[in-house]
Amino acid sequence: MNDNKPPANWADRAIGLGSGLASALLFAASTRGGGLAMALAYFSPLPAFIGALGFSLPGAFVGASLGAFLLAQLGQPLLGIAFLLGFALPALIASALARHNLPAREGDASPAPRFFSPGLLFAALLGMAVLAAWIGVAALTDTFHGFDAALEAMLRQFGPSLDDVVESLRKMSAEIEADKVKRLILLSAPAGVATSQMLLLAVNMWIAARTVEISGRLGRPWPDLPETLVLPRAVAPIFVIAAGLSFEGGLTGALAGALAAASGFALALQGLAALHAFSRNARYRGLILAALYAAVFALEPWSLLLLALFGLVESTLSLRARAARRLSAKIENPEIGKP
Repeated sequence: MNDNKPPANWADRAIGLGSGLASALLFAASTRGGGLAMALAYFSPLPAFIGALGFSLPGAFVGASLGAFLLAQLGQPLLGIAFLLGFALPALIASALARHNLPAREGDASPAPRFFSPGLLFAALLGMAVLAAWIGVAALTDTFHGFDAALEAMLRQFGPSLDDVVESLRKMSAEIEADKVKRLILLSAPAGVATSQMLLLAVNMWIAARTVEISGRLGRPWPDLPETLVLPRAVAPIFVIAAGLSFEGGLTGALAGALAAASGFALALQGLAALHAFSRNARYRGLILAALYAAVFALEPWSLLLLALFGLVESTLSLRARAARRLSAKIENPEIGKP
C-alpha cells in the first residue's frame, strides 16, 4: 500500500500485533454480560484501529486473525467469526483506506498527497455495517432453512421478553395485537444492528485517528469534518429506494430496512456536519450547538429523522458547496450582494 509514512519497523509490527490481540481480548470480555461488558464490546475495535492507523496494518491484521483463531478455539467457533467479520476486518479495511495515498490528478502541479475524504470513508463504514447485518440475516435464514422459519424461531425465543413492550403500547390502544408488534420489532432488528454497527465503527475510528494524530503518526492531515463529511451522491437515492422497499415485509423488507436505517443515519450525521459548518460565523455558536444537541437527544428518534431529511436535501443540492462558492465570490468581489 502506498502511504507517506516511513516503513514500519519491528517495534511497530509488534505493537500492531498486540493491538489486534487486544481487540480480540476486549471482545471476549464483552461476552460475559452486564453494563461493563457492553462498553467493552463497543470499544473492542479501538485497539485494532490504533494499531492499523498508527503502527503496522499487517501487524494488526495478523494479531486480529490470531485473536479470532484463539476465540474460536477457546470458546465457540461463531465467536471468532463474529469478531473477525463484525469488528476486526471492518476496522482494518477502514484503516487501510484512510492511510492510502491516491494518485495525483492529471495536470495537478500540487505535490501534496491526496487521501480518501471523510465522506468516502464514512460510506465505506456504512457499507460494511450493512453487510454485517445482511450476513447475520443470511446466517439465520440458512440455519432455519428459510426466513419465515427463522422469524418464528426468534419469536419463540425472544417473544416473551417483549411482553412488557406490548403491554406499554396497549396502554395507548387496547387494539394492538401482540404478535404483530413482536414480529415488527424482530423484523426491525437488522436495521438496529446495521445502524449501531456503523456508529460503533465511526466512533472508534474517530477516537483512534485523533489519538494517532496527536502522537504525530497519522500520516495525513486532519480533515475539516464539518466541511468534508460529504457522502457520495449515491447514498441519497439508495436511502429513498431502500426506505420504500422496507415496507415489503419478509426477507426483502428486513434487508432493505437495514440499508435504509444505516444510510438514513449516515445522512443524519451529514446533516449535523452541515449545521456545524453553517453555524461557524454565528455570534452565539456555542449556545446554538448546545441547544441543537440537547434537542437531538431529547427528541430522538424524530430528531434523527429530521436530520436525515436535511442531510438528504444537503446531499442533493450541495448546500455547503454552494455557500462556499458564494463566500469565495464575495471575498473576490465585495460589491456582490450590496443594494
